[in-house]
Amino acid sequence: MRISEFRPTFGDFIPKTLEDGVLYISRRFSTASHRCACGCGTKIVTPIRETDYKLTERDGRVSLTPSIGNWDHPCQSHYWIRDNKVVWAGAMSKDAIRAGRIRDDADRAAYFAQVTWPWWRRLARSLTDWWNRMFG
Repeated sequence: MRISEFRPTFGDFIPKTLEDGVLYISRRFSTASHRCACGCGTKIVTPIRETDYKLTERDGRVSLTPSIGNWDHPCQSHYWIRDNKVVWAGAMSKDAIRAGRIRDDADRAAYFAQVTWPWWRRLARSLTDWWNRMFG
């Protein structure tokens, strides 16, 4: 049965057995896990870090970005978790999935290349990003 909403649960560790409709979040290990929203029972792990997923908390509700695309699982589910709710996305072609993975790999490589920049270049980049978010 499809899941339409997740209840966030915070703890140090993710339990071995997951319940449907629960998003387990470990701040200690920067990870969130849940059973696939399609109801197939597959355990989905979403690492929360600069190069993977971002967890946003607001008024007891959580959101994960980007979307969760279960391309390596038989169900091929694709959805977002926004304010605890499941928002279903359309299917993606194999070419679109491949293009998304290539873009993700490029973004990851750019991030790690930036981490090795000298402190003054990282500061300049942070200030530029901040300026663009505020006024761009």
